[in-house]
Amino acid sequence: MNTSRTTGRRNQRGFTLVELFTCLGIATALLSQALPSLSKLRQERALRATSEALASDLRFARSEAARMGEAVQFRISRKGAESCYVLHTGARNDCDCAGGQAVCKAPGSNIIKAEWLPTHQPMRLSSNAENLQFQHRQGLVTQTGSIELKLDNGPGIRQVVALTGRVRSCSTGTKLPGMNLCS
Repeated sequence: MNTSRTTGRRNQRGFTLVELFTCLGIATALLSQALPSLSKLRQERALRATSEALASDLRFARSEAARMGEAVQFRISRKGAESCYVLHTGARNDCDCAGGQAVCKAPGSNIIKAEWLPTHQPMRLSSNAENLQFQHRQGLVTQTGSIELKLDNGPGIRQVVALTGRVRSCSTGTKLPGMNLCS
């Protein structure tokens, strides 16, 4: 009788504690290798989304100038992690968004749109032009320029605004999939 109980226990299926901890160790090792890649992928996806929104707003400024029949200003404030940009009518530097809220100094100026760079993302905004003015007749830009969003220690995406007001995107640093490298 004692023999049948031992035989029954040996036929039971399951994992031993050693097997369970071995599997857990292997899973932990694999997960520790995958997490940095997932974080980098998430940051690159956020970079692309923010860059596409920036390009869309540049195109929007050009179309609003044509629609309203007056010049539209695209002004960048506070370069770096806490940067923002504002689209407005009126004189060149009448409106600003640097204080956390978009405000205009002159009564004839109106804010069309204001956007702030997400503070929780490790992105930086830089530009060679603080203000771009989209003219209403042909959609031309009085000052051409480029605006770059860049991840800390990673790739970046540059929006290049031509004299005609058209916007094109290219990647800086490392080449991003589906995007040309800036020359």
